[in-house]
Amino acid sequence: MVIARSCCSKADLDFQGKHSGEHFQFQFHQHWIRLVWPAVKLLLWNFIILGLGYSVFVMTYISDAWTRRAILILLTLFFVMSQLEFLVKIYRYLLYIVVITDKKLHRIKKTLLMTDDHLSVDLWMAQDIHKCQSGILQNVLGYGSVIVEAQESITRLHFVPRVSKKYEKMLFLREQARAKMGYIGGEKQKKAPKK
Repeated sequence: MVIARSCCSKADLDFQGKHSGEHFQFQFHQHWIRLVWPAVKLLLWNFIILGLGYSVFVMTYISDAWTRRAILILLTLFFVMSQLEFLVKIYRYLLYIVVITDKKLHRIKKTLLMTDDHLSVDLWMAQDIHKCQSGILQNVLGYGSVIVEAQESITRLHFVPRVSKKYEKMLFLREQARAKMGYIGGEKQKKAPKK
């Protein structure tokens, strides 16, 4: 969980897996487009349930009280299940966060009960960082994917909002981290022996 200590200027945030000496730079959730299909699906289910309820209880008359109660219980169950499914999608969206510090990239994935996944990649070890935007929708809405290759691992960040700005910041932070570690242009610089 990310906790803000200060709301003025640039706050240094605490989060799961933060090492001492790391300074928070920026963080983001996936693009809001990830919630469009679950919201449409929720609306469709609600229209179907309301339509069935209207047709069963208003347009036709069922004289048996037990049948009316059973149908009402089934419709209520479907309504609650569709609401819970949407709520789970929102929580999954809010609990998936990417935090970039001056030294590392942290991808934190959680669910309410089952998943607690934390992936950290040292920025100075990142050999290559790619930005990928394919399709009209991704270009118009400004989201895409960032692929970070570090040694033998590949970290893919999908649905990154404002991907161009995030990509440029990550390249800048990688070069800063490499300079602190003694790398210039990707090559380790040797210190001259003192005389």
